[in-house]
Amino acid sequence: MKMRRLILIPALAFGSIALAQAHAFLDHADPRVGSTVTAPRQVTVFMTEELEGAFSKLQVFDANGVEVDKKDVKVSGSSMTVSVPKLSAGTYKVAWKAVATDTHKTSGTFPFTVQ
Repeated sequence: MKMRRLILIPALAFGSIALAQAHAFLDHADPRVGSTVTAPRQVTVFMTEELEGAFSKLQVFDANGVEVDKKDVKVSGSSMTVSVPKLSAGTYKVAWKAVATDTHKTSGTFPFTVQ
């Protein structure tokens, strides 16, 4: 019985790690999360999994909550890009919704500042 537990517990732990990796989480972004930059022409997020383009979404909002991106999201593999007009100085919020090719959904936000 003890031997079965010694085998079963690590197997369950590693199995749950594999399940968690099936979700698309933010790996990094351009502009970087929390960074201060000159006005970018686009915002790109790089996720940990391949994305389903028809259901994933990327938006950029100004400090007043107004969407300022050009609504031209492009999904390629595990990244999403959206164009933005010339942004004035201020803080912006990026909101993403990612649907991995295995249909798991994740979402999040992060800020960046234009100087």
